[in-house]
Amino acid sequence: MKPKPAKNVRCERLVSMLTIRLQSDPQAYALLEEFLDHDTYNQPFCKELIQIACGEAGASWELRRLAILMLEHQILKIPARSLNDFDFILAELNLKKQAGLSTSVLKEGYTTTNLRRFIPEFRRKLARLEHVHAKVEGWRTSDEALHDFLELARHECKLSLGRYLFTADEVADRILDQLRETDGARDLDPVEGALIAGEISRALARLPDYEAAILQRLYSSGRIYWVTEAIGSEINSLVEYPLTTVVVTIKPPGSDIEFEIKRAGLKGDRALGVIFQRNGYDVSPSHRLDGGDMQWLLRHEARAAAKFRVIYRLVHDREPPLPNYVARSTIYSIPVDGYEVQTLMYFTDPSVFQGQFGTMRQAMAQSVKAFKDDGYGHLPDVPGDLGLTAQFISIVSPAQAIISGTSSLRLDKVAAYLSDKGPRFYFGSETYARDEARRFGDAILEEILGVYEPPNVAYETQQQYVDAAFSVHANRRRADAIYLSILEEIGTVWGTLMGIRGYSRGESFVARNVGLKSVWENGEWKVKLIFMDHDALGILEPNCTDICSEEALCGQQLDETYLWGRVSILGSVGHLRQIYRISEEVYQRGQELTRREAKQAYDKTQRQLLNDPALGSLFHEEFITRLAQWDDLVRAFLQARANGDANATWKAKIKKSFDKKNQAWFSSHIDALEKYAPFLERQSFLFT
Repeated sequence: MKPKPAKNVRCERLVSMLTIRLQSDPQAYALLEEFLDHDTYNQPFCKELIQIACGEAGASWELRRLAILMLEHQILKIPARSLNDFDFILAELNLKKQAGLSTSVLKEGYTTTNLRRFIPEFRRKLARLEHVHAKVEGWRTSDEALHDFLELARHECKLSLGRYLFTADEVADRILDQLRETDGARDLDPVEGALIAGEISRALARLPDYEAAILQRLYSSGRIYWVTEAIGSEINSLVEYPLTTVVVTIKPPGSDIEFEIKRAGLKGDRALGVIFQRNGYDVSPSHRLDGGDMQWLLRHEARAAAKFRVIYRLVHDREPPLPNYVARSTIYSIPVDGYEVQTLMYFTDPSVFQGQFGTMRQAMAQSVKAFKDDGYGHLPDVPGDLGLTAQFISIVSPAQAIISGTSSLRLDKVAAYLSDKGPRFYFGSETYARDEARRFGDAILEEILGVYEPPNVAYETQQQYVDAAFSVHANRRRADAIYLSILEEIGTVWGTLMGIRGYSRGESFVARNVGLKSVWENGEWKVKLIFMDHDALGILEPNCTDICSEEALCGQQLDETYLWGRVSILGSVGHLRQIYRISEEVYQRGQELTRREAKQAYDKTQRQLLNDPALGSLFHEEFITRLAQWDDLVRAFLQARANGDANATWKAKIKKSFDKKNQAWFSSHIDALEKYAPFLERQSFLFT
């Protein structure tokens, strides 16, 4: 064995590594020295680490994080059959009482409370970071490996044992310390309130107790939370302001569940603004309140997502890949220079916007006019500056939502991160260390693969390193399997949405609104796709007797475009193929798999609509009875096109056969079918 370095050499090395990360904490030097002294599992040292991690010795938050990672390293050294050692550890973590293992672990993604069966899963969860732990070999550890270890300790969500050693209140306090708060009130949606309330209750009940307690601290008060300069965009942070967004994400210790505060304002002097154009183009109505969101839109999004969640679960008897909209609050005041300013006065006082007031007011006037032209508001003109503000506020009604089960790693961003431009985009500079870029690449690859084996190559460029990573056999096999499982899920979602004649105009399927997330589920690390941002999701209300084919087919074609891509649009599937470096052979298998799953989901959805009263109650009876008739019409239409017979004679003939009592029904759909014929031909497998 390589001898231990002289004490002065050891101290110099540790001081140089810990100065930046733990601000010359003398306790950290002693702890790291003791850690490197132990090449094997040591129970007294583990007990010491647990005491430090719990904060019993007055340790800093940073030192507690480091102690947790050291504890995980020690546990991985316990032989799998050493039941007594695992019994000790689990008891110290309060996971095991006299009666046995706590049933709370089942909500956390484990499958059993039997100690012998639990231990392999427990080890498997911790072993996700084995590629970092394996390079730590006492005093023989290289500087690079030790830097990797210390950097990993900075990210609470990566510390599996953090959930047992940081209390929920401590975590909530730390989150709130980084946010600004202003006055607000819980917003209750009177439309379909029971449906939404039921989904919220279900979501909270399914959360592990730890995450539920943290979330409750955030949403129960109805307060409004704003981003601060203290919140960075570093991935896997406890509190993060993801690049190019105006949301704040929260990733609790030892958790694969992410919360999102939508939206949390802009950094800088003004939390909210008003814009009408960006880069010479008119912005969409939902972005005219810059940095914020509109109450009616958040209500619609929560309502539509809740309804689709219920539909998906009734059809497939499992949870859908959608987040849970837990709470909304109306914004009463906005932060300015450490104070709260009432919303109406915020947009009317020139001192708030200083030299930008005139520009903001012009954008506000343009926005109000556009809102009225589009039918958003019907308020009479009110004179004066306060009157214009009142009209704007009455239409946008600034509000904020808290969502559970999101992912900040959206597909377009992941693809960018894994490209050669990724490090420059992420670090915001051309100057970054190769080790920083390598760790960044490893973090992204670990998240999209669940379990990851770094390549044994020196980092040169992001492209070179990522290509090498996907050349590792275990990574390649896992990437293909994940891609196919995701395509299967996409097929199920697509077939279900088409089965109820729903659509999202591309918003639910565009790459910027679809994310990847590693989750610990059924005792294994898995990767899930999450469809987010459902503010354009259209599902028929129970009082609607039939679809508007023009509107539905237009929305569905946009969904298809942003899901699969067309011409200059890569699409979410294209991004997935790029992210996972998928071969043509696997891509074609994915295409076939998606079509098969979509067809099965489509047929199953329509059968359930006809036979399940709970599902049927969400729609009008007449709409359900016409499902098969609409499919018959599409089939007849496509057959006529295939035969070159889609002309006036065919229409006259087929019109009578479809609905003798209400021939206007045929006319209401046939024009739209003709307009979107290429889309229907591409989706013809659903109707056969």
